[in-house]
Amino acid sequence: MKDRRFIKTEQAIRETFLNLLKEKSLNKITVSQISISANLGRGTFYLHYKDIYDLYNTIENEIYTELGELFEKSNPYANETNLMDLINNIIDYISEHSNIFEIFIRLEFKENLLFKLKNYFFDKILHESIVLSRPINNNIDYDVVEANFIVSGVVGVIEHWLNNGMIIPKEDISIMLQKILNKF
Repeated sequence: MKDRRFIKTEQAIRETFLNLLKEKSLNKITVSQISISANLGRGTFYLHYKDIYDLYNTIENEIYTELGELFEKSNPYANETNLMDLINNIIDYISEHSNIFEIFIRLEFKENLLFKLKNYFFDKILHESIVLSRPINNNIDYDVVEANFIVSGVVGVIEHWLNNGMIIPKEDISIMLQKILNKF
């Protein structure tokens, strides 16, 4: 178990990093800038992370892990209610972590967070339908196209929602996505 000082320092590093990402691109941020802004030594940064990219990847991987846990807990293949719970949980999670998502979706990397999330959920949906021997439509080619369409659509709606300042209430976004997905 990490002690409180370690956790507080890690939080300061992350908050500073995220604030800097609002102003400049990832490849323009230095360990020195984070250290100065967070009021800690460079060596302290290196006790937590190897470099800036390790910090970025750590945050990103935590997002995948937490979203993956939501997926596993919801078991969206059990019934329609579970799928709707998954959508609500994902929207709630994104809303709670909107500061990170708003920053990460604006990064100039080709393989940004949303691209990776699309691939992650696409693989999950296909894997689950194949492993459970319940192809979505008894045709693997069709299943691939349909899963890709659904995941791209949901992630696209979420991206649009984030890019437009989340002005539509999260409950309304969830309901809209549920109505659309009920048509499949």
